[in-house]
Amino acid sequence: MKIMNSTYQRASKYGALLFFNLLFSSNLLYAGTQSMHTHETASGSALAEKTTWADTESKHQTHPETHEDALSILFGNDYFAGNDSRYTSGFGLAWTSADINAFGPSHPYAKIGNLLAFIPTVKNSTYKKYLQFTLGMEIYTAEDITMPDPPKNDHPYAGILYLDNSIISIGPGSSHQFNLRLGVVGPASGAEYVQTRFHEIIDSPAPRGWDTQLRNEPIVNLFYQYGRRLVRNAPLDHFGFDLTANGGGGLGNYYTGANIGLTARIGCNLPDTYSSMPILGEAASLAGLSPAGNNFRCYAFLEPRFFGVLRWLPTDGNTFVDSRSGDRDRWFSNLSLGLVLGYGKFALSCIYHNIVGAFCFKNTVSGNQDSYGTVILTVFLG
Repeated sequence: MKIMNSTYQRASKYGALLFFNLLFSSNLLYAGTQSMHTHETASGSALAEKTTWADTESKHQTHPETHEDALSILFGNDYFAGNDSRYTSGFGLAWTSADINAFGPSHPYAKIGNLLAFIPTVKNSTYKKYLQFTLGMEIYTAEDITMPDPPKNDHPYAGILYLDNSIISIGPGSSHQFNLRLGVVGPASGAEYVQTRFHEIIDSPAPRGWDTQLRNEPIVNLFYQYGRRLVRNAPLDHFGFDLTANGGGGLGNYYTGANIGLTARIGCNLPDTYSSMPILGEAASLAGLSPAGNNFRCYAFLEPRFFGVLRWLPTDGNTFVDSRSGDRDRWFSNLSLGLVLGYGKFALSCIYHNIVGAFCFKNTVSGNQDSYGTVILTVFLG
């Protein structure tokens, strides 16, 4: 076991070094390209260089992205992974706007953008900007839901009702997503009623430990996520691939921590979008989607991510009063596998997540291992 831990730690260290090397190499390459175009002259060599660059771009032309207002319905459940504990279920209804730059100054989208103009990427007119609002619920239970009084160190029962408010800025080769989560944990979330009724419908054992759930507490949390395109080759109406580096974190009484990761995609008619805002629990993305138009879209993706967690409310318990709390690692790895199908105004995403305590291979304590599936149906309304 010591050998495995040592090997994993070395792999994590060198993997992180490789990640940052790719990230900053890509930034330097992009900056160099911008500088080249800024300082071009009318000389024959400069003109030839510009022509070569344009020819290369035309070979890798992708679909012109026509983002529209979109309504997304999310359903996540560990039933898809064959278990029923810890993060057991999640629901979400999200509204994502079209590019707010396309609306006049009197439109509500534009007014919200003006209120957020203190954010550099929102103020920058070269970025496309999208608003997103998500109303959702997360449900967590102990490992054995038939026990009225689970062990003290088991994952506590917790219901979370939240409203996520995001603005996504997409520029040349990068994206920035800012999110404010407002919500409540405890009986006021209504999670006990929702899970009990759902288990009655599917004829599953009744969860009996809700009397031990976390107490009522308001939630205020900020999140930020950065994406940097490293590689992209996605010709129109052909198979293509891309690779994106991402990193970010959160600060608040719901989640405080940081993450780094990669998103690799391969398929037909890849959209020019970026990776998700990863939040332990429900880490599926609803941001930056685009309709497939008259083309059929099909692609698979792989997202390995690493988290360093200082606070995680569903496991750590209430912030200001005594409550149940579970054992967990401070370091996690999350591997997500997904398939996205789209045609016209519709898109369907199916995702499998596996979260593991990065330095606890036995996974014997609650919260150090979890797996679940997510299904997202999106309808574009433009």
